[in-house]
Order: sequence, then C-alpha cells, then structure tokens
Amino acid sequence: MSGMTIVWIVVAIAVLVIVIALIAGAMSRRSQHRAQQQAYEHDQQARASAAEADKQRAVADEVDARARKAQAAADEKTAEARRLAAGATERRDAAENARAQSDEHRTQAQNLWPDHDGTRNDGVQNGAQNDGAQNREGQPVDPDWDDGRHPHDPRHPRHSRRD
Repeated sequence: MSGMTIVWIVVAIAVLVIVIALIAGAMSRRSQHRAQQQAYEHDQQARASAAEADKQRAVADEVDARARKAQAAADEKTAEARRLAAGATERRDAAENARAQSDEHRTQAQNLWPDHDGTRNDGVQNGAQNDGAQNREGQPVDPDWDDGRHPHDPRHPRHSRRD
C-alpha cells in the first residue's frame, strides 16, 4: 500500500463521516421540527379545551343562578302559603270562638228563660225568617246580621286585624 492509497482511504473515511454527520443532523432537525409541530398542535388543543371548559362553566353558572332564583321563588311561595294557612287558622279559631260564645249565650238564655221556645210574637223564630235561609252549619240565618255587623261575626271590625 502506498502512501497515496492510505490518503485516499483516510479522505474517503472522512467524507463518509461528514456525510453521516450531515444525514444525522438533517434527521435531528426533522425530528426537532416534528416535535415542535406536535407541541404546537397540543398547545392549540389545550387552548380549545380551555375555551370549551370556560364556556361550560359559564353555562353551569347560569343554570345555577336560575336554580337559585327558582328556589328563592319557591321559598317565597312557601312562606306565603304558611302565612295564609296561619291566617286561615286564626280566622277559623275566631269563628269557633264566636260559635262557642253564641252557644254559651243561647245556653244562658235557655237557663234564664227555660219556657221560651225561641219564637217572636209574629210567629217567626228568633234569628231567622221563614224564607229558609241557613248558614253552613244548617242553622237559620237572620238577614239583618248577614252583613258582618253582628258582634260575634268574625267579619265584624273588632275581629279584624289592622296592620
């Protein structure tokens, strides 16, 4: 082997090393470019997912606000129903008290005047006319007291509450 052959072998090996280095560099740049492209795509997907999550959160907040508003309205209706029920109970109690007082007065009248049969001189029974009008309990109604002026009527001004 001559010296020139050795030089050509060394040059060929050097060229081969340089070509391999250039190919490796190109592949490295291509791999790096591919990695950057994938990173960009993942970043875009993350932004889109974040936007969708924000949109879903806004919708959830809106639905929650409507639910709270509906609950407040339901609570208000419940409170109104309780107030009305309490008022009805109060009026019912007043009516029962008025009925009890009426029965007590009737009993006292019977005790004081046992022979009295409850008729007036004109043949009409006390507290009712002959037209057959009756209240809810089936008792005769005196039309003179039908407007709520009777002192024991719950509609009487002394029984009504003034707020």
